[in-house]
Amino acid sequence: MTAPTKARRPRAKATATAPYLAQLDPRELIAHPSNLRNQLGDLTELRASIAAHGVWQALTVVPEDGGHRIVAGHRRAAAAAEALEAGEWAEGQPQTVPCLVRPDMAGLAPDQIVGMLVENDQRADLTESERAAGYAQLELFGLDVTEIARRTGRKQEHVQSALKLTKLGTAATEAADAGRLSLEDVAELAEFEDDPKVMEKILKEVGNGWGIKHKVGEERRKRKVKQATADLTAELEAAGVTIVKKPNEWPYNCAMARVDQLETADGQEIDPEAVKALDGYGALVEDRWDSAEAIIVCLDPDAHGYKRTGHSYYKSPAAKAAEEAAAKAKEELRARLKESAAVRRRFLVEKYGSAKGAKTLLIEAMRFAVVWPDFLNYRPDRELIKELAGGELNDAATAGQDRVSRLLVARMIGAQEHNVEQVADGRWVAHKDLIVLWLNRLEEDGYELSDAEAAMRARLVADEEERKRAAAEEEAEQLAYEEELAAEEEAGDGDQDDAAEDTGAEDAEGERDADCAEADAEQPEAEGDE
Repeated sequence: MTAPTKARRPRAKATATAPYLAQLDPRELIAHPSNLRNQLGDLTELRASIAAHGVWQALTVVPEDGGHRIVAGHRRAAAAAEALEAGEWAEGQPQTVPCLVRPDMAGLAPDQIVGMLVENDQRADLTESERAAGYAQLELFGLDVTEIARRTGRKQEHVQSALKLTKLGTAATEAADAGRLSLEDVAELAEFEDDPKVMEKILKEVGNGWGIKHKVGEERRKRKVKQATADLTAELEAAGVTIVKKPNEWPYNCAMARVDQLETADGQEIDPEAVKALDGYGALVEDRWDSAEAIIVCLDPDAHGYKRTGHSYYKSPAAKAAEEAAAKAKEELRARLKESAAVRRRFLVEKYGSAKGAKTLLIEAMRFAVVWPDFLNYRPDRELIKELAGGELNDAATAGQDRVSRLLVARMIGAQEHNVEQVADGRWVAHKDLIVLWLNRLEEDGYELSDAEAAMRARLVADEEERKRAAAEEEAEQLAYEEELAAEEEAGDGDQDDAAEDTGAEDAEGERDADCAEADAEQPEAEGDE
């Protein structure tokens, strides 16, 4: 190992603290405990360069602790030491590196840190967190923001933001070192210093400062809404209002309803302010974009006898039970109608399944073929056709008159039964009105309706009567409206006649005045008294 050699000694007149250059073994240099760089990075290329050409720029060291402590040049010292240990040092060259020895900085830790900041800022940039850590160390030595800024040549705003960065946690410092967070963004993030989860959420998966600005704005809005919600809740509770939680199916399918969407049984509106503090009422506090709103609600409108005026799918337990009972009854009726259809089918085959029986319905079938041919296009049961007519409908292409007559009647019966089956199954049909006539005809021919069939017929009759009643009301309303229009037109015509008469009277009076004026003009003037 080559002993350190001094290239130049201080002049005699210089003080003992004057800086001087010296050649020192890099392996004996002491790393600074406050080194700002957390990691030296990859030294491969730097080590190769130093091994080939030596160190061209002097390191800055301070004589302390019986040796020389590095202030600037940790990477150069480490790369040179690695080259020496690996035997890569140029042969014949002294195994030392040039160092600027600064006795004037011995024991002055703040000045040493300032030196690190200035020196590193003029080289490869320190990371934001490293620079901020340096400022924080200077602050611990009693330097204020103004002094730190003066000594490092930085603006005070920059130093302030860097010091704030040291208080924002790991997520912020990592984002700053990765270039996703600038010190200018730190000031905005500082307001979330008390909420690490929000801080992490803002910094997560953002590409640059603009993304952070967007997320800061969103989180700031959420914080504003949260505060507005808390303030409004406190105000309502102070007024004696019960705060209620939002039901899962609010607002369209729950028992609770807005008071401003309710009315009394006699159609009167309800004042939310008048009832909000009463039992059975409360307030639902909902977020808005950047504020909060209190919605006064009634917890059980049905219990108060209120009617809902807003859109709602809600049904009370009683209404649901009634619907379920109606659905069950409807399903049972369908099952009974299906059983009845099987019995009715046997009657149809026995009654009309012969040439003689078919003749009783032939005229009706012919009328359908002429007047309602589309009705016969209903999909008839092919098996029923066979049972009634003894063959297929296509047989009519070559069959004789009797067979054609039976096939026509069978087709009409099949269409009628299909029509009944569709209605019994709860489906829409265009010829529902024909079902009552068909069942009546079967009764006339000796068929006895089951209870289910009689109930279906009664319902169809009631539906038809209701339809006619509604049509009559609509026609009466239309007639009344037309009469009202006619009366208004007649009244308008009368007013016009009166106006015309008034105008005629005025014209006649005007003519009389004109005649009088002419007569006065023709009469000679009276002679004066002599």
